[in-house]
Amino acid sequence: MRQRFAYWAFRIVILIMRPVPLRLAYRVAGGVAVLCYLWVFPRHRRGLKANLRQVLPDAADADIERIARQGFRNFGKYVIDVIHFPTMTREEVRRRLRFDQWDELNEMRDSGRGVVIATLHFGNWDLGGAALAACGYRINAIAERFDYEPMNTLVQGSRARLGMTIIAGDRTGPRVFRLLKDGQFLAMLIDVVDEQFAVEVEFFGAPARVSAAPARIALRTGAWVMPAVVLRDSGDDTIIRPVIGAELRDFTPSGDEAADVRALTQAIVRWLEPQIRAHIEQWFIMTPIWRTSDGSEGRDPGGA
Repeated sequence: MRQRFAYWAFRIVILIMRPVPLRLAYRVAGGVAVLCYLWVFPRHRRGLKANLRQVLPDAADADIERIARQGFRNFGKYVIDVIHFPTMTREEVRRRLRFDQWDELNEMRDSGRGVVIATLHFGNWDLGGAALAACGYRINAIAERFDYEPMNTLVQGSRARLGMTIIAGDRTGPRVFRLLKDGQFLAMLIDVVDEQFAVEVEFFGAPARVSAAPARIALRTGAWVMPAVVLRDSGDDTIIRPVIGAELRDFTPSGDEAADVRALTQAIVRWLEPQIRAHIEQWFIMTPIWRTSDGSEGRDPGGA
């Protein structure tokens, strides 16, 4: 029932907002997001602020509040981009892209080893995948299925129309290994945790459970691991600026799979930390990542 309501609410928002010019839609969505922050989603507000506090332990409460509101505004912009996906062209995606690491990207692509992209709820990760597809790269993305099939068709279909191949999170299996062996790209979120693929690492100075799936899949297939974020430009928020970490190509496995998975995941997280700290208002994971004082995870299974 909840997802059915969300589906029809989303369809109404699409009907209203899709004709609105993108910059104006961003402003409207930012205002609506702040209202949701204040009155509609208190649980998610608390979760986001708890995560921000771990990253910025010395920040004043007023600064945490300001950054959290901006995070909600950026999430509102992300929703607007998702709404525009069905009418967005590949030419438009390329116009919005600013990227200067083509040599490193092409070196990994041309190796034939496949590339696992490890990213998180940051900036506009979907548009980053669409940008790769628009530039001719074979990009696959693992995404969680919605229980309500019309919502799943709406969201995943929009992504697929931009050239990404969407793989359901519960239906990976041998397909993922085949596409990497074929030299393709596979994008995954590391801050979405399935306990089957969880590993504990140090994240901003404290233990946190994150997804080990990118590291595990890369180690078993011999694929490169490429941590990445997709930033919104500070001067023009319609522009996206992907940043990739090519240096993890140098990771050398020891042969102890459990230790290697943990070490590689830790290296991914280490690369992501300065990106998060420098652009923290663009990170909007709204369920607590770190353990609470009583040792529990503090996760909310009904999160956003």
